[in-house]
Amino acid sequence: MMRTLLGILFLALFSLGILAQNPVPLNESMKMNLKASGEYYKWSAGNSKVNGSPYLTEDFRPGMIHWNRIWNEGINLRYNIYQGNFEVKLESGIIVLDPFTNNIDTLKYREEVFVKKYLKEGEDMLVVYLSLLGQQNGYVLYKQYRIKLTEAITDTDLYHKAKPAEYETQTPGYYVFRGNEHWKVKGSKAMAEIFQIDAKVVMSYLKDNNYKLSREEDLLEAVLYFSGLA
Repeated sequence: MMRTLLGILFLALFSLGILAQNPVPLNESMKMNLKASGEYYKWSAGNSKVNGSPYLTEDFRPGMIHWNRIWNEGINLRYNIYQGNFEVKLESGIIVLDPFTNNIDTLKYREEVFVKKYLKEGEDMLVVYLSLLGQQNGYVLYKQYRIKLTEAITDTDLYHKAKPAEYETQTPGYYVFRGNEHWKVKGSKAMAEIFQIDAKVVMSYLKDNNYKLSREEDLLEAVLYFSGLA
């Protein structure tokens, strides 16, 4: 069955919308805000060798920061998945933007829009940057990049060889937000709960369109479809 272009069209329109605000070059006021709300880079994974990288991209890339209702451009950014923060490269050094302590709530990086959101996991309330995938009718789908750090193996024997610590990329987590509520998308039952419909309706839709919620593009299509019916 032919795939719908709803998700693709939305993302294109969304990108045009946020950039239509006439972004301004990075100025001294913005630089002062970054220095005041962030802190100079000092984090380290430790003295031992660690394989892999905690960053979405190791190098800094041109991005934008939405602050004071204006998009500021000419900003070099990179995202530390493990730490869950953004880093800004200025002439004076690297500034770390912790979502918990700084006042920056929206950034554009790698053609993705990252938004500061509050996530409840068990008894904990986390403040994280999530990548916005699409929104419609009050429902918003976000992606959370995830990575873990495995410990080094130093206690060796015939069955265990020494191995340095390593960053291992994990499958992203996906969340649907609506107002102050949010749900983690784990399967058709979760989708049914989010949109308050029968799980059989979700499964039938996925089967008819040959969709799998484990595929990001299919998940986005499904969220936009059911949010349009809500």
